[in-house]
Order: sequence, then C-alpha cells, then structure tokens
Amino acid sequence: MKKFDVIVFDLGGVLLDISGVQDILNWRNNQESLPEFWLKWINSSSVRAFESGQMDADTFIQNIINEFELPVDFATFKNSYASWIKGIFNGIPELLIQLKVHYKLACLTNTNTLHWPEVEATGILNWIDQPFVSFEMGEVKPEAAIYQKMLAELNVPAERVLFIDDNQINVDAAKACGITAFRTVGFEQVKHCLIEQGVL
Repeated sequence: MKKFDVIVFDLGGVLLDISGVQDILNWRNNQESLPEFWLKWINSSSVRAFESGQMDADTFIQNIINEFELPVDFATFKNSYASWIKGIFNGIPELLIQLKVHYKLACLTNTNTLHWPEVEATGILNWIDQPFVSFEMGEVKPEAAIYQKMLAELNVPAERVLFIDDNQINVDAAKACGITAFRTVGFEQVKHCLIEQGVL
C-alpha cells in the first residue's frame, strides 16, 4: 500500500539546473559557499517581496545590486539573472514519467515574473500535474502559509504528501506542517530519496 498520494518537487536545484547563480558568487569574490548564499538569498526582504508578487522587477534588480554590493550595472545583472535556469537535469523527464503512473505530481517553487517564463520554456511542466508558484500565491517558502495553501488546494492530508527541496530551511518548514520532506540536490539524490521512500 503506497504511503503517499502526491509528490511535490521544488524546481531549481532539484529538477532544474540553476547554475547561473554562480555569477553572483563570482561578483562577490566567493565570499560565501553556495548554501550560505542561498540562506542569505532566502532571507532577503527584496527576494521575498519579488517572489511573492509584491515588488516589480526593476525595483528588485536595483535593490539586489545594492543589498549584495554587486559591482555590476542594472543591465548586466538583469541579463545574468534572466539566464539562471539552464535546463532540466538529465534523467528527470524519464523519472517523472515513471512516477506519474502512480502519483499526482506537483511543484512548489519560489519564483518570479523574470524566471517563470524560463521555467516554462524548459518543458518541465509537461510532467507536472499541479504547479504551485510563489508569485501567483502571494506567499514564499519557508513561510507556513504557502504549504497550507498548497495542502488546501491538493485536498489531501499532509502526511500523504512527499516534498523534496534543495534548501534545508524549506524542508524543515514543510515538516513543521506535517509533510514528509527531504533535502536533495540534483538527479541522483532525488532518485535515491524516492527509492528510500519506496516510491520507485
């Protein structure tokens, strides 16, 4: 008997390659590791406002240049940021096709009006039954409200949902809402997690 009815994936770092973020690390002379950067990014008030649909793109870009003390102009940052998403990790489409036979698949992603068209262009939504998108929901991970809204729309008990994200803070927040959640990065870790949870 299966443990879950729905599998929810974060997108960037889990299903999609977002290695374009390395530009910011380079501009900052690698002052922090990638996990340390993501923690700062998640906690940025400008990021949270933009990804919850409460700030326009131009204001966000200028705020980030200032906040992270980036030695680049507006156009340079915007061009880099718009190309963060590099595509779908190898093996992911086949994995999702296999899962769709037995599970409803959803995504829960912090994203925005600049990145979402790039996400759509990858084709990843061809295998996702229900996308949950922060700037459309007016909430961002790791706030409890976004998980609660997702659960309400899915209309399934929290314990029947498996959630996979590449940021531990988002995983911990999901667990606090009663969701079974794990941190993974990239295809191999995703696959290993799914095997351990008995869904593959």
